Amino acid sequence: MPKKICILTQSHLCRNPRVVKEANTLSKAGFEVSILTTFTYPDLLEEDLKLIDNKRIAYKGVINMIPGQASDWYRLKERLKRRVAGEFISRFGIENKYALGYDYHANLRAAVAERADLYTCHQEMSTVIGVRLLKKGFNVAFDFEDWYSHDLLPEANKSRPIRLLEKNEKFALNNASLTYTTSESLASALAVFAGTERPKVLHNVFPWAERSYMDGLFKDRSDTDRPSIHWYSQTIGPGRGLEFLVEALAEIETPLDLHLRGNLFGSFKDELINLFPAEKGHRLYFHPLVPHLELLSRIAEHDIGLAIEEYVPDSRNLTITNKILQYLLAGIAVVATDTSGQKEVASLAGNAVFLFTNKDKKSFLTTINQLLKDKITLVEAKKDALRLAEEMFCWERQEQNLVDWVTKVI
Repeated sequence: MPKKICILTQSHLCRNPRVVKEANTLSKAGFEVSILTTFTYPDLLEEDLKLIDNKRIAYKGVINMIPGQASDWYRLKERLKRRVAGEFISRFGIENKYALGYDYHANLRAAVAERADLYTCHQEMSTVIGVRLLKKGFNVAFDFEDWYSHDLLPEANKSRPIRLLEKNEKFALNNASLTYTTSESLASALAVFAGTERPKVLHNVFPWAERSYMDGLFKDRSDTDRPSIHWYSQTIGPGRGLEFLVEALAEIETPLDLHLRGNLFGSFKDELINLFPAEKGHRLYFHPLVPHLELLSRIAEHDIGLAIEEYVPDSRNLTITNKILQYLLAGIAVVATDTSGQKEVASLAGNAVFLFTNKDKKSFLTTINQLLKDKITLVEAKKDALRLAEEMFCWERQEQNLVDWVTKVI
């Protein structure tokens, strides 16, 4: 019988592509794979099911918060429990695991019932559950997609159990059969933090094969004669460098189009429009999120991808996010802040990635103007992006590492 791997997470698969890639790869390698998660939205669940081989991978909503599928009482109870748990932390300093997600005990019971040969844990609550499984004698691996205890600013951490997370992270890093993360920088920092060996590194890359699904259409862009810049995130909102970007555009002479993709936060759209220097000939566009398999097509319409990451908190500085690697796979030039993680990519990227100092307008303008004023440089950057994606930063180049690591510990 094939060895069984149970992946623990709390997000929809379409919002957590790392789990999708790992599950599909491990299933293809001959392991029996199950995924335990939380179902929250019916449209996202429908999208999830298109991303995995449902005949070979068991996808289970241990916690179901979808209206009509879960009782109103259960949904209300779990939301209240999580909110009260957060209030206990922010008001009284009483840390607890219930602030990390819905129904900890149901998650733990379901995980134990799987009786897997190996559990791989993603995200915050799964890290705590994974530590509990370790103490029960199960074989557990941890994928540190982020450094959870160092992932948000102080204001956002007021209702989060930071000390509890740190304690569990250290235990996991010292006792798991396998740990891995997203960058060399983050691996080194986690090793120092826990006083242990460095986790292995599995980049947030995407399959080169996804390029075969590209539709070649122009849905975002109507004028290919003007330079086009693309930025995306789950949320278009404050604290993501967009205010700085829009203000800097006032000093760029070359008329360009700026395309932002994501869910709009509150009145932020109006704030950006009011800041935007349209009088310079620039144009601003907003786009909704698209399914994962369409995202590459939409990115590829543009000339330059922006990867604006912050130096704080630590996790944002040290990781290599999906964004910069998606841009390379789409074959567009990248302008990125010089965080530790993004420096790793740039050091290997030839002329595909152009770095600037975050919040430094002069640095940004010097960097972006290299591409806007020199079409040859832009064309060469796009070529280098595709070359780097194919030769190094694609899933096909890295997935065997995961299979080898898992095979060794299972």
